[in-house]
Amino acid sequence: MYTTFMNSRLEHTVAPALEIPSVATIRRTLMHVPEALRDDEPTPEYVADDNDPALEVWNPERVEGSLAPVEHSGEALDASPVTDEPLVTFEVPPQVTDADLRYALGDERIRELQRLEQIRGIDALGWYVTFHQRSYQHGVHIPLDGVIHLARQAFSQLELPVERKLELAFHAIARHELFHFAADCMTANWELATGVAVRWPGQAKYRNTDGYDEYEEGLANAYMLRGFKHPSRVLANSGGAYSALKGYCRRQPAGYRDGPDYARSRSAYLENCGRLSHDYHGASEAPWHAPGALDPLIFYPNIVRIDWTRCPIIIHDSGKLLEQLGIGISSFRAIASIVETAGFTKSLCKLDRRLQRQWQMRKDDLARSTDLRSLDFKRWKPGGKDCYSVRVDGNYRAHLRYNSSEFTWAAEQIGDHKRMGHG
Repeated sequence: MYTTFMNSRLEHTVAPALEIPSVATIRRTLMHVPEALRDDEPTPEYVADDNDPALEVWNPERVEGSLAPVEHSGEALDASPVTDEPLVTFEVPPQVTDADLRYALGDERIRELQRLEQIRGIDALGWYVTFHQRSYQHGVHIPLDGVIHLARQAFSQLELPVERKLELAFHAIARHELFHFAADCMTANWELATGVAVRWPGQAKYRNTDGYDEYEEGLANAYMLRGFKHPSRVLANSGGAYSALKGYCRRQPAGYRDGPDYARSRSAYLENCGRLSHDYHGASEAPWHAPGALDPLIFYPNIVRIDWTRCPIIIHDSGKLLEQLGIGISSFRAIASIVETAGFTKSLCKLDRRLQRQWQMRKDDLARSTDLRSLDFKRWKPGGKDCYSVRVDGNYRAHLRYNSSEFTWAAEQIGDHKRMGHG
């Protein structure tokens, strides 16, 4: 059993958007490309077995169709309808310290992870399973011990709460592995365009003796670093995290350590992503090879803002560390029903009808997905445990409370930013 986060296509609700095929559709089509799919990759040591304990939050492959669109008030929405990062929060008991994290891992496991880091870099703490194979659950796999280890290795000197260090470590690993998903999509697009296998020939040509492509790993670290250098709201207010991760990358093995160089500017990052695409295509046996005038970046769906909602993100907890440390992990894909408290209803009745209608539309949006950028759905720590904030309009917000024992939501407060304490 495992924890899976988010993977359904969201439709833009204002103007029609270019529909990107689902991974399932791509895989079905790749079946007609000789040697594009394999049964024997990756090797079993890179995947968890069925006895791996955790909580399944969302499995995209068990959800059919996309979410139905709803009407909006006509306000301007962001160009991208979903957030840059999944909202994953760690609830850590206040008494848990960095020393407790070390004790939970144990010296033997720490030494093993440090050894593996010298061979596989950050991929020792998480991994990506390609959809070009048929034997295992594809997607980003993140073991909890990897998250704890990175929090200690990279962020131990930061003046941040333990739970924030864990969240930053989770996102760092996830971003690195999501680049591999983007590269997976890029190779699939080459295969769909040319009709010949690209991923496996590229892997065979460019993997080093330790079994990884140094160039791709450097770019995966660059995408990770760019998320902290130009943070979304999920990664904002994390003073020192970018510098700490940059130093961590420099200590990694060949290829991985080049991430900071590729991340130094947008042009450097894009130029090298283009080269990776060109190299993969060049390794194939395609009878036609792209001329130099063809931009190889077009084979990535979006290499600057990778759409994580198309890729399973799976957390493993084989060591039962959540139970041992009393840590809870929350990630809410959608909120189907919200009970309005008496105090909330009283405050809502005092607002004008436009705001009342806006609140109803926000509830409809939340029922579709908490990841819509227009909602700015986030945890609200001043409100205490399990309190979350959602944007009603430009100057009004509502506070929601999650009852983790009954799996229910209650709307507790609504008002302007000043009244709600948002400044």
